Amino acid sequence: MKKIAFCFLIYDIIHGEALWKTFFENVDKNKYIICIHYKYDKQLAYFENYKIKNCIETKYADISLVQAQNLLLENALQDKEVEHFVFLSDTCVPFKNFDYIYNFLDENYSHFNVTDQKQCFPRCNKSIELIDKQIINKASQWCILNKKHANIMVNEKDYLKWFNYSETVPDEHCYITKIFYNNLQDELITTNNIATGATTFVNWQGMDYKYPSKRGLKYYNNISKEEIIYILQSDSIFGRKFKNTCIKDFLCKEYLESIKTN
Repeated sequence: MKKIAFCFLIYDIIHGEALWKTFFENVDKNKYIICIHYKYDKQLAYFENYKIKNCIETKYADISLVQAQNLLLENALQDKEVEHFVFLSDTCVPFKNFDYIYNFLDENYSHFNVTDQKQCFPRCNKSIELIDKQIINKASQWCILNKKHANIMVNEKDYLKWFNYSETVPDEHCYITKIFYNNLQDELITTNNIATGATTFVNWQGMDYKYPSKRGLKYYNNISKEEIIYILQSDSIFGRKFKNTCIKDFLCKEYLESIKTN
């Protein structure tokens, strides 16, 4: 039986931990595993036992974030039945129920939300000294890898040296560029910098979205029921940037019924 690994890369808590508890209720435990990498070890209410043992110190926009993701992959790959590896932040919440996600993911593909390659430069100029400019790409680190690509990331770590300098943001370039470097881009399902079409939604200003952010990147401190319903009807299966102050807004019938497995 195939499994999905839910790989949380968190600061200290999971803001929507209670929502995730609801999400996993009634789900066959043979269908998933949970791995959590933390920066600061603060007690979790429900998922404390899922923390990995070998967490490292991380820093924003630093290669250490990619190394932390690799640790999550290495831990999850110990379970030979895992076919997909979903990266989630501490502000992520689910928008579909487990069965939907389980059936949606195809073992032959990974999922990335990508941006225009022009956004890689000039900040990635140093990488051109090591690899062809044409394969350098940028994507959200909150991707979904299949097993083939996950194994590549933990066994072929040449990409770590490609982006290990201060001018760039390694977690936005390492994995997606490695896949292009290995000429495996046909094994990707990508969305091009859109909001509700991405597997992991985030409300960026200027996106084709009914409720646009009033600033470049919106952390939700609250969210209306109307907007929740709108996102639930979209293609997005997860969303992020939801702080703990807005989690109470998700405790509505429409949301809870959408993420529960019967």
